[in-house]
Amino acid sequence: MISRFDFELNEEMIYLIETLKVEGYWSSKSFTLTLQNKDIPLLNRIEEIVRNLGLNISKRLLLKIRLKNNTQKEEIKLIWKNRNLNFHIEKSPFDENKVKAVTSLPFKKEYIIYLIHKNKKIPVKIKCLKEKTVCKSDLDCWTYKDLRFPTKKLLTFLDEYCRGNKNLQVEKFLLNANENLVMSAFSALIDCEGSIDWYGLKRIIRIRMKDKAYLKQWSNLLKKHGVYNYFRKNKNNWEINIAGWEDFNRLQKMGFKLHHSKKAEKWRKMMEGFKRNQISRNSYKEFYTNKLKEINKKVNAKEFAEYLKKSKRVINHYLAKLEKEKLIICDRNHWPYLYFIST
Repeated sequence: MISRFDFELNEEMIYLIETLKVEGYWSSKSFTLTLQNKDIPLLNRIEEIVRNLGLNISKRLLLKIRLKNNTQKEEIKLIWKNRNLNFHIEKSPFDENKVKAVTSLPFKKEYIIYLIHKNKKIPVKIKCLKEKTVCKSDLDCWTYKDLRFPTKKLLTFLDEYCRGNKNLQVEKFLLNANENLVMSAFSALIDCEGSIDWYGLKRIIRIRMKDKAYLKQWSNLLKKHGVYNYFRKNKNNWEINIAGWEDFNRLQKMGFKLHHSKKAEKWRKMMEGFKRNQISRNSYKEFYTNKLKEINKKVNAKEFAEYLKKSKRVINHYLAKLEKEKLIICDRNHWPYLYFIST
């Protein structure tokens, strides 16, 4: 679909729009469009999309240096190439005593910046590599890459399509779009605001935000495409949780693809971590009875678990369900109990 501003609403454009809505900032009045993030591969993907649109893009680097509590701006200086840098003091939203010095720099491959505080001169060395930015210093510091690409055509399109900056909503176009376009937008949402948790046997994709209406729209849209999820309140925020192989597999088949380096790697390893034979929801009866038929003899829970490469706890659970539903027989005259299908 081509919009009246000559932007095709394809997978790349949908990914860019959702990223800007969640992570970026734009203003037609001040002719500003900027996107900042720590993750370089994510921003590399945005830069690629923007250049494919034929738009010019400029880059800067945002540097943050943690200072001692209650440090005042007048007490320090930031020096680069023998000149003073402009900077401001940023206070933590959770503890106003915790402060950082923040400065914006023109994009270069290497920097050596000095922080001067009480006659101490502390170097901050920065290298901007293709896939990451490296900071070396005795100070706690980190960087954000800053992309800027304001054009009248793009700003006007974003204002109209998204109905203003930071008006978080799932657009009508996406509500009736195909799976690939929906997944492109959802991938951007996870890249920017989501988390992937994997510990023990628990695997969860989670999005947590204050905007209830926006997340509720996403919850309904995912269910419409067969991806089950939990929508709930979590303290002062709202969240969507997706858990389980079937829904993860559904996402992957629909085109879910992450560009945030750490999240993409965690997703890859998590999907590879499903080593056991996975079964679809509500298909356990057919799966387990067919496996017992394959074995074609009486087996105990441990033997069945080893055959299926599943945990004994899971096998015991399903054997009990199948016996209760009279789909299998349990021989309690033998210990451990033996399970089989009557012929």
